[in-house]
Amino acid sequence: MIYSRIIYFIFLAFCSLSSTFAQAQEDEVHLTEQALSQCREEVSQLIRLSCYDQINIKDKQTSAFDISAMGDIWRLAVEHEMKRENYTAGFMVTANNKGTYPVIMTIPAMGYQPPRPILMLSCIDNITRMQIALPKKQIAGNIQLITDKTQLSSEWFLREDGYLLEASRGIPGIDEIKQLLSSTKLTIKLANDEQLTFNISGINEEIKPLRSACHW
Repeated sequence: MIYSRIIYFIFLAFCSLSSTFAQAQEDEVHLTEQALSQCREEVSQLIRLSCYDQINIKDKQTSAFDISAMGDIWRLAVEHEMKRENYTAGFMVTANNKGTYPVIMTIPAMGYQPPRPILMLSCIDNITRMQIALPKKQIAGNIQLITDKTQLSSEWFLREDGYLLEASRGIPGIDEIKQLLSSTKLTIKLANDEQLTFNISGINEEIKPLRSACHW
């Protein structure tokens, strides 16, 4: 008799736990569906993908890369690079009309998993810019530019909370870009000794729309 009652209470406890577990699963599914719905409403493809990544994280101790917290220029570089098709090499260039700005050129660093460092050259508002969108925060802007033809040290600006490096604008920046022409590979050594390597073998042809738009 006592044995039967023990079995009965164990059965009741099991049913209670099963019901609680089922309810928890149902609540989790409901919350996931709500989160997915919010992700679908994001206009930016970059933020939308980041939103989906946040949902898929199973280890709550792991912090996701928060795309929405990044600056506008960083996101411009990454969203532009996301338009690349078929893993093509070289700069991806976007230009609206021949000889006019804006012109945007991006290329990812070789040997990195997403999010990759991205080198961006642009002509916006008739100003030439050279910038690097970084997945890791930097604390200093002193860098080295190394190609198969030249090597120079430079002091770049840290923007957007350390996730964007930017060369001087205008003539000084143009002079640095000119140092890259006719080269096949660019290595940028950061202040923390990390090296970013880019395939720039087609830069002479790829940069023509930018030079035309910014008149140099």
